[in-house]
Order: sequence, then structure tokens, then C-alpha cells
Amino acid sequence: MKTGKMEGPLETAVRLLALRDHTVRELRIKLQRRNFPAQEINEAIEVLLEKGYLDDEKMKIRSIEKMVMEKRHGVRGITGKLKQMGLEISSEQVREHYTVDNEWEIASQLLQKRFQTIDADSFPRIVRFLSNRGFSSVVLSRLADECRKHQ
Repeated sequence: MKTGKMEGPLETAVRLLALRDHTVRELRIKLQRRNFPAQEINEAIEVLLEKGYLDDEKMKIRSIEKMVMEKRHGVRGITGKLKQMGLEISSEQVREHYTVDNEWEIASQLLQKRFQTIDADSFPRIVRFLSNRGFSSVVLSRLADECRKHQ
């Protein structure tokens, strides 16, 4: 759907937002890659913020809820992914949506799918697996206790 005239940063940003929500940081990077002048990018982002088309706080909450529902990451993993998106977030903010018991339950489900046995021999691989997905040290400690029971 190209027209004869060039799109400015505001039009480009609106088109990008029509595809999916973006954080301010993500949108800024995409507009910079298209070589728009910094001043025009700032003005476009300001307009979008004023109109409510960009809202990092809402995006943060929706993203946390989505990642919790996906059941693939722990608190640290969710926190890290959101920081990569440019959202300022702490583990405590994620914990408001994701308790230690939820995290343990999700870790257990992932382990059942991935590992046939949970014992002392498989413990190092299991810890790496869960650590790479950002599960907390509380979950890893509880896992160590479970492995000791199966010795």
C-alpha cells in the first residue's frame, strides 16, 4: 500500500503500531533505522504519547501477563525480556503477577516435559535449563531439595 509521497516518522510510527504494540524504545529504534531525524522522531513519539497510542506502563503489565500465561520463563527471565524491550521493571513488579508457587508449578511442568527423571545425576542439567529460562534461586533451591529426596 505505497503511495507516491514519502511517509514521515509519525505516519511510519502509526503504521508500526497498527501491526503490534511497541515500547517507546522499540519505536524509537525502528524510526532511527529508517534514518528519520532525531528531532522529528522525538516529536512523533511525543504526539503518540499524548494521544495514548504509546503507553509503556500498560505495555509492561500486558507483557508480564502474557509471559506468565505462556508458562516458559521465570521471574528473572521475564524481567530480562522486558528490559530488552526498553521497559524499566524490577523483579518485585513481576512478583505482583507471578508468585513463587506459580513459578515452581511452571518449572515443574517444564521439567516433566523435558526430563524423564529428576535426580542428583540430572541436577546440573536441570539447573542450567531452568537458569537459562530465568527461574529464581528460590525455585532452584526447592529443586535441589527435591533432588536430594530422590537420592
